[in-house]
Amino acid sequence: MAAYKAAETTPAAVRSVLAQTHVDWELIIASDCGTDYLALCHAKGIRDGRIRMVATPSIGAGPSAARNAALATAQGDYLAILDSDDIWLPKKLSALLPLAMESGLACDNTCAVRPDGTVVTTAHPVGDTPQVIDALAMMNSGVPHFPLLRRELAGPGYRADLRFAEDVVFNMEAIARAGGMTLLPQCLTHYIQRPDSASNHPDAWRRADAAYGQILELLQLDELTVPAGQHADIVAAIAAKRALNQAYGAAVAAGGGMSFQDFAAQRNQQPD
Repeated sequence: MAAYKAAETTPAAVRSVLAQTHVDWELIIASDCGTDYLALCHAKGIRDGRIRMVATPSIGAGPSAARNAALATAQGDYLAILDSDDIWLPKKLSALLPLAMESGLACDNTCAVRPDGTVVTTAHPVGDTPQVIDALAMMNSGVPHFPLLRRELAGPGYRADLRFAEDVVFNMEAIARAGGMTLLPQCLTHYIQRPDSASNHPDAWRRADAAYGQILELLQLDELTVPAGQHADIVAAIAAKRALNQAYGAAVAAGGGMSFQDFAAQRNQQPD
């Protein structure tokens, strides 16, 4: 769990891990802001020996650096990411672990929700039957994925030079190494759309645009691990995400006070 100025949301995220029906886990909070999140949890009555904390080399090192610091400390054979302002449902780990043990890489159907619990959208249609998806299905869903994966599939970790869409690149490279990702189309992760989150800042789309440009350059230089035979399609998918983000930026500039997920959901509902 990467945490940057997340004192208000971290306790709820931590409690969602404590509520897991699978109990053999460790939670490593990577503080990227100097906050002692263990002390914060203790003040909220949260004490558990399975929770540890590390710090990034410098304050504001970014989500990639924070996640890499946590991954370097993790002792388990399987890894998962939980953002400090999101929630896992109790069966997240118990449902995904058997699938990850079989295929190496498994995810649930992320549900984007508002703080009041209203559903904005899901990454995929809701269902019960696991299926294998590729990197394009992951990218084109428009909602982040938070998989459980075998350690070796994480490769060198997150690219420290990316501060946006780093999870898209990480997941794409993990899928390339695994040959696919098993999707359990049940909503076990709540991706909470907070108006004051960094991703919903009025200038967030500019950071996203720069990151997409950077990713396209890395793809052009063949510096990313891309699934076999999908290089051109991956480039097109990133370019499409960049175009959608630029359209969102135009809507923000025109006074559209909505989150990116709300904007994308509205676009998907419009007739062709």
